[in-house]
Amino acid sequence: MTYAHRAWLLAGAACLASAAPAAAAEPPVNGRIAYTTLSAVGAADGNIWTMDADGSDKQQAVFDPYYDAQSDWSPDGTRIVFRSRPNDTAFQVSIVDFRVRDAAGRPVTTEVARPTDGTQSSQPAWFPDMTGIVYRRTNAPVTTAGDVWAMDPDGTNRRVLYAGPGHQWYPSLSPDQSKLLFSTTVQGTDRNIQVMDMATGVVTTLFDTPGIHDSAPAWSPDGTLIAFESYRDGDSELLLMNADGSNVRQLTNNTNWEEGPAWSPDGTRLAFTRAYDNFNFDIWTMKLDGTEQRQLTTSLVPEESPDWGRNPGPATVGGTVPATLALSLAGPVSLGTFIPGIAREYTASTTATVTSTAGSATLSVSAPGHLTNGTFTLPQPLQVSMSPMAWTGPVSNAGVAIAFKQAIGATDPLRTGTYTKTLTFTLATTEP
Repeated sequence: MTYAHRAWLLAGAACLASAAPAAAAEPPVNGRIAYTTLSAVGAADGNIWTMDADGSDKQQAVFDPYYDAQSDWSPDGTRIVFRSRPNDTAFQVSIVDFRVRDAAGRPVTTEVARPTDGTQSSQPAWFPDMTGIVYRRTNAPVTTAGDVWAMDPDGTNRRVLYAGPGHQWYPSLSPDQSKLLFSTTVQGTDRNIQVMDMATGVVTTLFDTPGIHDSAPAWSPDGTLIAFESYRDGDSELLLMNADGSNVRQLTNNTNWEEGPAWSPDGTRLAFTRAYDNFNFDIWTMKLDGTEQRQLTTSLVPEESPDWGRNPGPATVGGTVPATLALSLAGPVSLGTFIPGIAREYTASTTATVTSTAGSATLSVSAPGHLTNGTFTLPQPLQVSMSPMAWTGPVSNAGVAIAFKQAIGATDPLRTGTYTKTLTFTLATTEP
């Protein structure tokens, strides 16, 4: 039970409010999975689609004749940045915004401003704070091959983040934006997994199977784990490791090809592409130990490149109410002057104010007892009444009338001086 106490010499005033602890942040809610559906087996064009996490409610998100792939949901689940290939065959970056619809009710797609140097942009990924996009830059007049660059979401302010030897692939920033993760081509098809400290520029190799393709690294939502693909057993399998490269474990082990892992927003599952041959690809999900594998697509055309978005839900605006029990008394109360030898009832009144955020509350007073003057006590007890004394829901500044009555008989002895009594008023609840 929660209490607010007030002690009063026949009256008193004070105020108490207890603050509720801050509510714990809710975990991210798993939203829809974006993926690419090719128009036909062997086709050079495909569009971005989305579906629920169980594979239901498939909806086309991008409508153009290009080859759109490499989706990355914005952290708030409202947009997808992706690689597109317009008719001029140069890879560029576009954004589909689900908050904006055209006349047909379709989400609006916008190509970000192209670079002026003729370079191509691919494999885009949002900054976790959504202030920018990291991407793979290729075909520069002077380049080491494929470098890691960043730009603002509108395509401006393009700048290099890392230009190392060989090609860099699938760049992304850690959730706290302190590290840059990517894969680097060592030689031929040999790739490794590397991370760069954004503050120092120091690059560390986290995983490398010599002569083997290790690629497509992806941060877990909390930044403690990295999922990736590796050909180390002869075909592409999915692996998981700690963010420092330790505790590597293999999640899949079969004759299919699994690639392109993408984390669920709550960090409990991975979405990925499973290829049965060069023409049949589908989207699957599984738990982090490789169990509970679920097939989400069964189309006759290839489907690939998944990314799992957060469910944005409706826009919410709100505030927090602290747990409050507040009792304020109006002030000292006087019963007036007691006249010896005359039978009489002396009365007085005051008010109190109650504020409660509890489901219910009750107001009580300590046993009034008898007024005293030093060692002398009035023979008859003080009487106290209050209205109201109980509330069945939250109230703010609710008024309470408090009445006092003291009876004195004609033969009651009265000592010169002041008779007083300290009363304690308590506002209490069992439903804070």
